[in-house]
Amino acid sequence: MIHDPVCGMEIKDINSAEKVEYKGNTYYFCTTLCKVQFEQDPEKYVKKDDDEHMGHHHH
Repeated sequence: MIHDPVCGMEIKDINSAEKVEYKGNTYYFCTTLCKVQFEQDPEKYVKKDDDEHMGHHHH
C-alpha cells in the first residue's frame, strides 16, 4: 500500500498519480498541491516517511 507522504492519503492508482523522484525513491501524490508542498521541503516529508513507511516505492 502506498500513501501520499504529505497528507497520508492512500494512492490507489500510481500510474495516474503525481510523482517525484528523490534520493533514489519514487514518491506518489494524490494532488499537484501535495507534490508542490513536497518539492518545497522534501526532507520534512522524507523524515516523516521514514518514520511511518509511507509514500515511496524503492526501485
